Amino acid sequence: MSEKLAIPNLGNYTVALASAVTSLGIEAWWSTSTDAEALKLGIAAAPESLCLPLKAHLGHFIEADNAGVENALMVNSVGTCRLRYYRGMIEQILKDMGRDIRIWGLGFDGFKPPLIRHFDPPLIPFLSAVLLAVEKIKVIDSIEIETAYYRAREDVKGKTSLMMDKTLRELGDINSTKLVKQFHKDIKSRFEEIEINKEKQPLRIGLIGEVSVLRDRQLNQNIEEILGHMGVEIKNFFLLGAELGNIFGIPVGSRKNTRKHLAVIARPYLDNPVGGHALDSVAHTILCARQGYDAMVHVCPAGCMPEISVRPILRKISKDMDIPVLQLSFDEHTSTVGLMTRIEAFIDILNGRRDRIKKIETAKGKSEL
Repeated sequence: MSEKLAIPNLGNYTVALASAVTSLGIEAWWSTSTDAEALKLGIAAAPESLCLPLKAHLGHFIEADNAGVENALMVNSVGTCRLRYYRGMIEQILKDMGRDIRIWGLGFDGFKPPLIRHFDPPLIPFLSAVLLAVEKIKVIDSIEIETAYYRAREDVKGKTSLMMDKTLRELGDINSTKLVKQFHKDIKSRFEEIEINKEKQPLRIGLIGEVSVLRDRQLNQNIEEILGHMGVEIKNFFLLGAELGNIFGIPVGSRKNTRKHLAVIARPYLDNPVGGHALDSVAHTILCARQGYDAMVHVCPAGCMPEISVRPILRKISKDMDIPVLQLSFDEHTSTVGLMTRIEAFIDILNGRRDRIKKIETAKGKSEL
């Protein structure tokens, strides 16, 4: 009987990671977002001062242990972000609770990561599994880009979300790299079936911040769908394909904005690394201001050191480059009603701002005539 491996939630990308694990003969235990019960378990077990992503990961692994899962995978970090300590902290908390699940990190302490040494997959199947995951990541990137476009313009609210869920389910059932590539070619035509208002010019908003809150719909209270149903076209700046391309220099996604390039863009405002995805938040805000985005929404867990460190910088960029930035913090006490109120008020302000700009441009055009 094969061992089981719990995968941390990384939004829709968990579909690709689960496929890679399963293709190695390991039973994957996963979901695309933290369920409410898991979050409740994590909140109860973790020290109150720790951030929401740690509590979500911890609760997810407690549920996995309850289900008889022997192993779990925890992502690592470098620099000043406290995520670098979370694997050890979670493992210690679980041991103190008398639980047996083992938490593996992705770091190297030799030629192979400890997780790979433990399962010791044959080289060819391992490489095939990696390629399968890479191809699925590319498809998920495409699905998310199409979803953002169509959700902001759909005639019937909710149809785009249904299409996204349907394509993700079908993608999860494909276990051949060749078939995944064929499936990828059909993504655009599938979304074209959705009836939209092609004359609509929705607000364009960039979504930046800490990756767990950006990607886990439970943690961000489904902010992408909320904004999309308000007629906003969002761009989530954590696309895993592009992220892997930036980090490793491999052609997974768009590599136009590598880490080195982002550091150059951010340098007038951020000259020193502060960890996490704070550099990305600063650089993408500058880029979006240059590209004419209507605004940015910056999300992070309450107490997240890197993202909180750059919030004054984002306010400075907002003032200097005339791009509004809404800053949202999330913890277990975040009110859905309060969140909706802030977002609705922000969208009203942006619509009013766009109308004023159009009137000024129209008046200027007439005066030139």
